[in-house]
Amino acid sequence: MPGAEGASPPQPTNVPGRSGAGRTPAPLEPAPELGALLGLEGLWLKREDLSPDGSHKGRAMDVMVTGLLREGGDQAVISSSGNAALAAGARCREHGLRLLSLVSPSTPGVKLRRLVAAGGSVVISRRPVELLHHAAGAWGLADLRASTNPLGPVAYRQIAAELAVAGEWAQLFVFSSSGATALGIAQGFGALGASVPTINPVEGDPGGELTRPWYPGAPSAAPAGVGELGTRKSRLAPLLRRAVRASGGRGWRVSRGDLLETRRLAEQVGLHTSWEGLAALAAAHTAAASGVGGKGRCLVLLTGAAWQLDLEPAAEELAPTADSPAELDSILEAAGFRRAP
Repeated sequence: MPGAEGASPPQPTNVPGRSGAGRTPAPLEPAPELGALLGLEGLWLKREDLSPDGSHKGRAMDVMVTGLLREGGDQAVISSSGNAALAAGARCREHGLRLLSLVSPSTPGVKLRRLVAAGGSVVISRRPVELLHHAAGAWGLADLRASTNPLGPVAYRQIAAELAVAGEWAQLFVFSSSGATALGIAQGFGALGASVPTINPVEGDPGGELTRPWYPGAPSAAPAGVGELGTRKSRLAPLLRRAVRASGGRGWRVSRGDLLETRRLAEQVGLHTSWEGLAALAAAHTAAASGVGGKGRCLVLLTGAAWQLDLEPAAEELAPTADSPAELDSILEAAGFRRAP
């Protein structure tokens, strides 16, 4: 796994407050040294990786949990590779809401340990999405996935607002799983009437639905090693692809070699971030090398913290498991969740 290569990066000591109403936006930093190494003459970094949540996912959770409270709800569910569940857990604890987090057995141990330590109901499942639908339908739990909750992409429009006040941008690169972040940013620029940069969603090899149109007939590739990322199916994919094409951008895929080389260059100038952030940087580098990008101001979103470089699953049993609705029902009953009337 990539996380086993190289020394553990230092932990950031100066982190901003969570982004949201009345909270400090993630820093926007010029990166001329790294830009010179990557062939990007005007590289800037949006440091969502410095959030106390460990990612930018708290933006969506602020909005979706507020919406849930407005509707009088007090129970929610999420299926997640880790980051969204961590952010959802923090928001639900703040407001006294019950949260069920469904995660895959391959969820990195470093994320799973944090999630379990934070409290709440965490369940490991080989069928997390199937059980999420059961929890939402039979138990009435609100779905906090940004890819399905209509408030998800809306929350990420705030990133566009923060970027627009800093001037015009030629290009924007962001690692995408469901596509909610990239779509929300594109919509945000449009809503502001601001100049829209070329929007470039990024996936790791072998990629998925979001970048497939730009890789027709691509042969199977070895996994890039950035986790279970590369969406097989997303209801936001058609909307995202239209927004990307309208901006003049395209989808990108990066290989394991791209990631390792980009990590080497980033750490050479003292930048430590997650594989998702490195993937976005690698795609910007590839675009510049191919003559597609490299000119004008280029913004790369770093969406996950450096401690997430460790992708090894937990060796110990940290949470109960459930692979059927009946098994999940028993766990929810014991945890005090209420069935839908």
